[in-house]
Amino acid sequence: MSLFYRTDSQPRYREVPFSKTADRFSFRYDPLANPANYITYFFTVELINGSVLATPIDSSGLLKPVTMNLVDPMKYFKERAEGKF
Repeated sequence: MSLFYRTDSQPRYREVPFSKTADRFSFRYDPLANPANYITYFFTVELINGSVLATPIDSSGLLKPVTMNLVDPMKYFKERAEGKF
């Protein structure tokens, strides 16, 4: 299993491979090392027979990566407390 991600500051996808024997998968993005406004990601799974599946997909079966805006937590909670969210 692998995670592929990219940001607005790094337009090419980076692969983060996970151990095949792990029970859980975890990846921590460091915004200080790679500052960005958003992150786009998807996962791949390699089956025993060698085929590869990717997720998430849309209703027609095409890969539909997830995009999330990255927000400074201090700014977010301050604006949330002020009722701006």
